[in-house]
Amino acid sequence: MKLAAKMMFLFLAIVMLMTAVGSYFSVRRGFERFEQRQRELAQETANAGAEELARAWRTGGAEALLAAMQSMDVPEPGHQARWVWFEQTEFASGNSRTRVVEQRAGVSSGSLSRTFTDEHGNRHLRTYYPVELGNSPRGGLEITGSLEPLDKAARETIATALLSLGAIAIISLAFVYVAGVRWVAKPLARLIHKTERIGEGDFEDPLPVRGNDELSQLARALNDMSAKLAEQQQRIHDESAERLATLEQLRHADRLKTVGRLAAGIAHEMGTPLNVVSGRAGLIASGKLSAEEIAASAGAIKSEAERITAIIRQLLDFARPGKSLRMKLDVGDLVQQTVILIEPLAEKRNVRIEVALPEDLIISADRNQMQQVLTNLLVNASQSMPDGGIVTVKAECWRGKPPGCDSAEESDCVAISVRDQGTGICEEDRTHIFEPFFTTKDVGEGTGLGLSIAYGIVQEHGGWIEVESARGRGSCFTVYLPLE
Repeated sequence: MKLAAKMMFLFLAIVMLMTAVGSYFSVRRGFERFEQRQRELAQETANAGAEELARAWRTGGAEALLAAMQSMDVPEPGHQARWVWFEQTEFASGNSRTRVVEQRAGVSSGSLSRTFTDEHGNRHLRTYYPVELGNSPRGGLEITGSLEPLDKAARETIATALLSLGAIAIISLAFVYVAGVRWVAKPLARLIHKTERIGEGDFEDPLPVRGNDELSQLARALNDMSAKLAEQQQRIHDESAERLATLEQLRHADRLKTVGRLAAGIAHEMGTPLNVVSGRAGLIASGKLSAEEIAASAGAIKSEAERITAIIRQLLDFARPGKSLRMKLDVGDLVQQTVILIEPLAEKRNVRIEVALPEDLIISADRNQMQQVLTNLLVNASQSMPDGGIVTVKAECWRGKPPGCDSAEESDCVAISVRDQGTGICEEDRTHIFEPFFTTKDVGEGTGLGLSIAYGIVQEHGGWIEVESARGRGSCFTVYLPLE
């Protein structure tokens, strides 16, 4: 509707300009024709009475001249004629001295016309035509004609122009309302709505196309673009699903690899409770125990069985694939459970894990994925110390922003650091440490996917990982996650 209104206003402006210019030139041509006719009338009157006026001047002077002038008739009705002396002040009344000189010079070389307004407000045109009387002062005829018919015609022309403009405006408004809305506004509204839906990712319901004008061509182009975008969106969706499935398979494979590493330690961890269960069961089977001793042995068996069940459940939960499910997690509980899972492997390598955790650090994350991140970091830390040592795990509240993001605002995060006393990482390897399949371990000890998978998981949770390390001085991996 706005476009149609703009077109209407532009059309009206052009019509108004053309009408105003046409009316101006029409009035001007009427005045020029009137003036030209009055000049011709003055010349005809002067030529017809020149001899009679000259004779009257020679015989009777000025009085005879004026009397002869009164007896002369103007050929065209509605005009009046009289004799004027160009040197008298009456001829020059109401004009400046320079204007008087110009008028006298003009009337001496030919006719001269000028307009004036009488006491009633009516306009008149006076035309002066010189007449030679011999040795008399310069004088001539003054023909006066009323401009009232011309002014009336001008007013009628202006009124007609205004009426025409009004009619054109009304017709244009009706045209804009009917044709503009139907042919321009509604199709444009459908096009705008379609583009908004495309911007929102809705590529369904193509526009109906009728005709072959520019708007119809644009609608066809939008339909074609929408169909192509829908195809690309489906292709991207399928490719993303395949990549996510592949990534999940890699993560599951990494968990299974870690389970294999933990199996020996867990088997050792289960040895003690199994020995207790076996011994207590043998005592009960011997039949030498009293009822109270049997109950005590059965309680011990139950306790050790629950311990074994908890160990197996932790291992199965870690190894079991599943969809990502984010929930509120206590960082302290998450770290403690992961440490319990890793401790058998660490003890086998003569590595002790020390934990320093504050209370009430809550994050929103997937438990299994976060446990996989911490497991990878703790396993790597244990493997980096072939002669044993201490791995320190700390968690604290930290405020800052990711490295390389100077324009980002600072936010509250949880920083979980895993520091070892191992061989460290050289500067050249640190730049590639999170790349897939990059590893500094011996052949058969690592696939190069652990840190890459951990980095991807942390990024999906809106965080990042930083590493500080130097050859021979250990390493410190710090995971930053948004604080809930």
